[in-house]
Amino acid sequence: MQTWTKGALQGVALIVLLAVAGAGSALAGQRGSDTAHPSVPAVNDPWPEVNLNVVVLNKQGAPQAVDVTGFQLFEDKSERPLHFRATADSPVSIAFLIDTSGSMYQRRELHAAAIKEIVNSLPAGSEVMAILFADQAYIDLPFTPVSSIDYSFLDRLEARGGTTLYDTVIVAEKYFVAHARYARRAIVLFSDGGDNESKSRREDAIRSIEGPGAPTFYSFFIPDARTSITETGRETRAMEDFAKAGGGVALTPRQKDFAPAVTRLADMIRSQYVLHFTAADPTRDGKAHKLEVRLPVKDLQIHALPVYYAPAK
Repeated sequence: MQTWTKGALQGVALIVLLAVAGAGSALAGQRGSDTAHPSVPAVNDPWPEVNLNVVVLNKQGAPQAVDVTGFQLFEDKSERPLHFRATADSPVSIAFLIDTSGSMYQRRELHAAAIKEIVNSLPAGSEVMAILFADQAYIDLPFTPVSSIDYSFLDRLEARGGTTLYDTVIVAEKYFVAHARYARRAIVLFSDGGDNESKSRREDAIRSIEGPGAPTFYSFFIPDARTSITETGRETRAMEDFAKAGGGVALTPRQKDFAPAVTRLADMIRSQYVLHFTAADPTRDGKAHKLEVRLPVKDLQIHALPVYYAPAK
């Protein structure tokens, strides 16, 4: 895989990122064969094979260990046979989308601390990438093994300019699906949910995270005590919309609750399951298919993509 740093992308920014995402399959390279062994990377299976990341929480919102043989998956209300691709100790592919626009100024150090804690908690062999965005987006850290991460990209959380959130989500999702090595995968968005620069709509961004093999989408938003209740509510809903559509969880802690929220987020990412199934309809028609995951245990919260769209021709 070709890699870029911010310096190499300077002045080209989102235009280059869009081109890279569009050419993802050509740039992804050859992957090793897939196996259920937790230490072996999983390829991006060709359609109609689908990997579905699942997070199971108890009533208190803490990750819950379950017997994977109890999972049932229903696609368009019909049960599909399941295979289990990854366990809780297998590597994770994770991407951080970090809002560095002007509204993030008070949150920069907190975001940096959260990212370091999450990375330090990942299973051995995991890989991490980071995209920093304001009015433009940059791949500041291409997919890199956790053992080799250079945290200097966190020194560039400048917090200035506008926000191109929706465009960034779209191209990041394409890049991620094309280049991630592992079946267990997550995207974590650090932002306030605002956007004043994108050419895309929020609906376009949400649609982009609902594809086969998509990572679980988490959002992390620390409300600013100086903003109005109305504005905070609007920002919170925006971040919740992304997490719900992406089968993940939205965390909106106040600063005093920051540390336990980060620990909870890290635990959820580390505890994800992956269900593998074959789509009932292999047609490449871009149509939506509803998903429902069930377990024979009461009082559990099951988070997974509620709908996915088949690839178009």
